[in-house]
Amino acid sequence: MKRSFLILVIVVQILGLFVFENMRALFKSLEKNEIAAIIAQSDLQAEMYVQKILLRLPRPGRGKYFDQVLSIARAENSKQLTLDGQERLLQIKKPLGNGSGLLFKKTIRSPQLEQFAALKKLLSGLIFFLGIFISASGIYLVVLLRKKGPEKSLGAGSPFQDYLVEMKNTQLELQNLVAEQNRTSSQTEELNKSIINTVHLGVIFISAGAKIEIFNPAAQKLFKRSFSSAKNNSLAAVLQEHPKLSAFIEASEKKISAEIESGAFIFYVDVVPVSDSGRLVLVRDVSAERKKEKILRQNADLMMLGEMAAALAHEIRNSLGVILGYSKAMRTEPEKTRKIVREINFLSEMMESFLQFARPVKKISCKKTDVKKLIATAAAAQEMAVDLPESALLLKSDPLLLNVIFSNLVLNAKQAGARSLQVEFSDVAPASLTLADDGPGIAAANTEKIWLPFFSSRDKGTGMGLATVKKLVSALNGDIQLIEDGKPGAKFHIVFYA
Repeated sequence: MKRSFLILVIVVQILGLFVFENMRALFKSLEKNEIAAIIAQSDLQAEMYVQKILLRLPRPGRGKYFDQVLSIARAENSKQLTLDGQERLLQIKKPLGNGSGLLFKKTIRSPQLEQFAALKKLLSGLIFFLGIFISASGIYLVVLLRKKGPEKSLGAGSPFQDYLVEMKNTQLELQNLVAEQNRTSSQTEELNKSIINTVHLGVIFISAGAKIEIFNPAAQKLFKRSFSSAKNNSLAAVLQEHPKLSAFIEASEKKISAEIESGAFIFYVDVVPVSDSGRLVLVRDVSAERKKEKILRQNADLMMLGEMAAALAHEIRNSLGVILGYSKAMRTEPEKTRKIVREINFLSEMMESFLQFARPVKKISCKKTDVKKLIATAAAAQEMAVDLPESALLLKSDPLLLNVIFSNLVLNAKQAGARSLQVEFSDVAPASLTLADDGPGIAAANTEKIWLPFFSSRDKGTGMGLATVKKLVSALNGDIQLIEDGKPGAKFHIVFYA
């Protein structure tokens, strides 16, 4: 073998050794990035798991992502990666609000990591054998030099061309590996997006520069803002209709949860700082839940008031009966007797209405009821014109109680001087309706009093009509409000919660 060719072989081997070593370093870097991506994904999954527990949402199964999810006695926030033989074990600790925490365990593995490990093992073997070949070729070259002395180097064009071809092939393989790594990163990013987009909580991520980067569909629906209008905008600009909410979020520098009342809405908010990159905000509208709780409290108050007043009304009615009996016995002054009897009859009627009001609502049935038909019947009974929507409104409720509600509202409108009614339906959950009349309306000074028993703007009104309506609507898990829009007449809005 000529010395020039042997030198060329040694040079090629050294270059190959250099290339393989760089490739092994590249795969180590790719492996490190893959592990970091899995750790970041696991940390996000653990944070989402904790938030679902804090918000009392259904917990995801641990088999979906983690090997184990264990409770721990102390509230800690840490990540630890350890080696157990050939396996990498990740342990993430997350605090809960009650001083305890959760421990998430996951074995770090993926098809990419297995490929990187196999390629690193192959490259390490190639480097080892190349080192042996270089050492053997060097020894052989020294032996040749001692025997023959120096020799002119010969052309080496063909071996270098082969080397260039090999380098080109290696470059293509590296490009393919980088492309595969990019595809894996894209898949991880898509998974994160799908989780955020399908969760029923409003998810907002605010960067360290105070700009919104994530604004999921639930947040878009909640705040009626598109992602494009929220992206890269400040929180105050996006939530300009809810200044109290945006001020609370911006002022929160640590993990905090609170209920914020903003106009007609009540929001339950979780603010979670994410290291130095920004803040994660989870928002849920709890307005309907709080209204239901308010209705339950009102029902309890009405029951207590009814029990107290029923006893009083019973005693008054007995006394009125005695007075009525004595007054009928008076014959000397018939005009005064008639007036006394009339007033006593009025008081008796009022007491009877109040006793009916004070009694607990009987067992409520739940049947499919056509509200449109009930209102039409109540209006026809009072000979009042009514403008009803073309579509019907069907409720699963008690038809008898609904009939009492609409009959009282129609009668109240007629007694106030109204001649026609205008009705609107909304079947979007929760179902609701609006009933307006063309009467003189309700004076501003009386808007808070109309729901009280015995309050009436008429001289001989019992004042029990709207009080009864309020009680029965609450018993049906609903809410009724007087709408003041500046237009003539009285307008009532009724919402029926599921």
